[in-house]
Amino acid sequence: MTNFTYDDLVEKYNAQRAERFAYIDFMLRFLGGLNRSDLLNFFGIGDAAASKEISEYKNLRKSNVDYDRVLRKNVILRDSFKPLIDLDAETALGMLANGFNKNKLYSRPMLPYQRVGAAPHHLNIDLVSKITRAIKSNTSVRCKYLSGNSKNHAERTLLPTAFFYDGQSWMFRAFHRELNKGNGVFKCFEFSRLLSVLECPTDHASPSETLPQDSDWHLVVPIQLELHPSLSENKKSTLIQEFGLDKKQNGFVTTEKAVLVYYLKKHWKIDVNDLPDNNGNYNFHLKNGETLKHLHCMENVFKYR
Repeated sequence: MTNFTYDDLVEKYNAQRAERFAYIDFMLRFLGGLNRSDLLNFFGIGDAAASKEISEYKNLRKSNVDYDRVLRKNVILRDSFKPLIDLDAETALGMLANGFNKNKLYSRPMLPYQRVGAAPHHLNIDLVSKITRAIKSNTSVRCKYLSGNSKNHAERTLLPTAFFYDGQSWMFRAFHRELNKGNGVFKCFEFSRLLSVLECPTDHASPSETLPQDSDWHLVVPIQLELHPSLSENKKSTLIQEFGLDKKQNGFVTTEKAVLVYYLKKHWKIDVNDLPDNNGNYNFHLKNGETLKHLHCMENVFKYR
């Protein structure tokens, strides 16, 4: 089976068709399937052209896709899928967040560029794609996960619902179905800590396990910050420039999903103590902590000070 680069496809066909094949491959791999209408809407082509491109993709990768007459769509053949084009997981997640972009398929930066601090252990794209397909289909996965807060690394059942980037790591939100307790809870998980993932495409989420029922995900809270009093004048000036503050401002108010404040605290170096702690390395002090402490999802924000 021939492995292609995006340039290979452009040379074999042309730039337009190469982009369409890459898009089909991407949709199958990370979302689990596609219709002709996906091609129509994205590329503005007609029914006949869309059918032609899907047929040609099947010629290139016969073992990747089949038409499901019940779902009335072309679906991934999980057990035999071999990607047409190789991608790294971070690029794929970036496109899932911001839209498919053919320019991401080239290794041609428009200006000299180097990413700093890339983790030596790259995300496992096969595990990532199983999670993103589960998000799209509202189905469960059984996985082993290396938790940083627990020694329990046994297999668990998750219903993935969304994903996000916390400034350093790609993560996903999921309902953790705790079978022994007969209940469960929504939690955040790191893609990099997945050890194994088994898709369960016939195990659909119940209404209580879906994103609309994740109240903490939908709750947006105000975050009132002031420049930390322990900062030097030079550091204060730097933060005023970086955050676009008026020089007369000593702080600002922003908003964030309640479940993500924990990550904001880490990356912005926010002191959440009632009174500013002059012994830490902080950029900001949280002014409205008292109004947030009562939220259950804020437990970790105030637990690790």
